[in-house]
Amino acid sequence: MISRRSFIKSTGLIAAGSAISAGSYSLTNGTFLKYPPLGLQVYTLSGLINAPGADTKTVLKQIADLGIKEIETATGSGGLYYKHSARDFAMMANDLGLKWIGNHVGGLPRNATVAPGSRNLRDNLSQIIDEAAEGGCTWVICSSSSINNLDEIKRTTEIFIKAGDATAKNKMKFAYHNHQSEFTAIEGISAFDYVLGNTDKNKVFMELDLAWASAAGMDPVALFKKYPNRFPLWHVKDLDKTTGKPCPVGKGKIDFKHIFENSRLSGVKHAFIEQDGAKQIDDLAESVTWLNENIYKKT
Repeated sequence: MISRRSFIKSTGLIAAGSAISAGSYSLTNGTFLKYPPLGLQVYTLSGLINAPGADTKTVLKQIADLGIKEIETATGSGGLYYKHSARDFAMMANDLGLKWIGNHVGGLPRNATVAPGSRNLRDNLSQIIDEAAEGGCTWVICSSSSINNLDEIKRTTEIFIKAGDATAKNKMKFAYHNHQSEFTAIEGISAFDYVLGNTDKNKVFMELDLAWASAAGMDPVALFKKYPNRFPLWHVKDLDKTTGKPCPVGKGKIDFKHIFENSRLSGVKHAFIEQDGAKQIDDLAESVTWLNENIYKKT
């Protein structure tokens, strides 16, 4: 098991702000990176941050101590902001040097009955934008939407057009996070292609989950070429070679070197590690170590 102290000492992430190389991404300490600063979708540690009696700031500090610079949030048992207001959550993150970039919410609900207290883009767009703005969060991201048939795909797209317009008016941005199902053809077209082909390229973006796109048989670099600059957000996720389940980055089958080498085609600005079902902070530490040594190394 990797301790945070030994991890930080061995990688030098805090002192160096990750690996230094010439590029277009800069940190507040003057460091320039070839790739976006390492971020985290906090859902990765939902078992910790949503655990009974969990202290949100303690978990956020563990994240910051590993050299993570940016975070995304997602709905959990503690709500959108882990039992805090958007403003209070943002203050905790900022105090630890974490920049809150994006918030994940649902799109078109899958069921006619929506769970009490839950929020989605169809029913609660204004509230979602207002709360994100209150916390200084600049991206509203649809975590998933019902796309079982062409009618649902069209309704989902209409919701995204409204979200793109509304976020733009509030000087924010909107993106859609994919799983595998977005690439399944329905009546001759996939939800992925339908959404990108029927929305404004300057208002509706994709947060490309590199693992789920790859699992669906897609080459992320080919997607970058087909839809240049539509992928300003990434989920950097790996999949176990045997089980196909999420695992620490670098331990699985995703060819991250090839993807990162072609990153400029995508227009990526933020790269968030995500490992569904991670059990402990050490899972995240493994991912950061591998990325630092193999991707974010000095050049």
